[in-house]
Amino acid sequence: MPSSSQPFMEQGRGGCGHTSLTMAIVIVVASVFLTSLAAACPIPCTCPISGIVVDCGGLHLLCLPSRLPDGVWLLELSHNNLSHLPVGTFQGLWGLRVLLLSHNILRDLSGGALGGLSFLEQLDLSHNQLAHLPPDFSATLGSLLRLDLSHNLLTSLDPSSLWRLGSLEQLDLSHNQLAELMAGVFGGLFRLHWLSLAGNQLQRVEGAALAVMPGLEVPSLAGNDISELEAEAFATLGALALLSLVGNRLQHLEFKAVAGIRTAGTRLLLADNPWTCDCDLQRAFGKLGHLRHLRVVDLGNLTCAGPERLSGAVLSGVEAQLCLAETATVLGITGAVLLTVAVAVLMAERKRRQGPEEAGELGSFLER
Repeated sequence: MPSSSQPFMEQGRGGCGHTSLTMAIVIVVASVFLTSLAAACPIPCTCPISGIVVDCGGLHLLCLPSRLPDGVWLLELSHNNLSHLPVGTFQGLWGLRVLLLSHNILRDLSGGALGGLSFLEQLDLSHNQLAHLPPDFSATLGSLLRLDLSHNLLTSLDPSSLWRLGSLEQLDLSHNQLAELMAGVFGGLFRLHWLSLAGNQLQRVEGAALAVMPGLEVPSLAGNDISELEAEAFATLGALALLSLVGNRLQHLEFKAVAGIRTAGTRLLLADNPWTCDCDLQRAFGKLGHLRHLRVVDLGNLTCAGPERLSGAVLSGVEAQLCLAETATVLGITGAVLLTVAVAVLMAERKRRQGPEEAGELGSFLER
């Protein structure tokens, strides 16, 4: 019995010892790994998900933290005092997908500042002081899906700044100081379906600037200084679903400017414009009303800025009256013409009847 039990006891002790050793190794390795991850979180940032999410927002940083973890997926740098991004800052961050830099004081993006972000999908640069974008801005951003440049000081766009954003789906350029859009400025944005240019200083819309975006569904041009629309300006937008022209300076509506829109179910927003309510405007909206594929969804909110007697009146409430004066004038002119013609006919008929009688009287006088 002792001889038979001895090997069993030894086997048991050996197995138990092996398990304990394995567990000890696992604990040590895990501890070292977790310690290394914790150490990888740059001071004074926090890392809710160690090595994956790095939150450095709202810390009044003047420069970027050093030694960012290579595997970071989301980097939050909003609400700081960053004024400059050194070249190569993000080099080596191959895993970065979301970069948030809003509410800083960035004035310039030097060439190569965003280098190394080939897999970045979302970039937020809103609420900064950017006056221009460098020509190579998009050089390494070929995977970008969403770009927010709103609330900056952009006065113009270099045609080459955005042309490599071939994957971009959403672009926010609202609340800048853009006064015009150069032809080809959006060249290469073939997948863009949402574009906001609201709150700029655009005075007109040229079809050449939008022609390169066949998939654009929702362009917002609200809050600009647009006073006229180029004929067929939106004709190339074959996927157009919603077009906002709210809060511009439109007084008249050229039917040809919107008649070129051929996408079924397109909706127009036209409120808060200084409409001159006259017969021409009534005709334009009357024609629009007969287009089944196009609808002005805020027609009930359109108000008249002129003439003075209609100032503040809702367009739909006075639309039937707008052509009354013109109709009355036309009817008056038509009546006068008809009356003149009638008088002329009567005079001619009278002369025709008087002709033979006068001739007979002249003959009798000669015979005497």
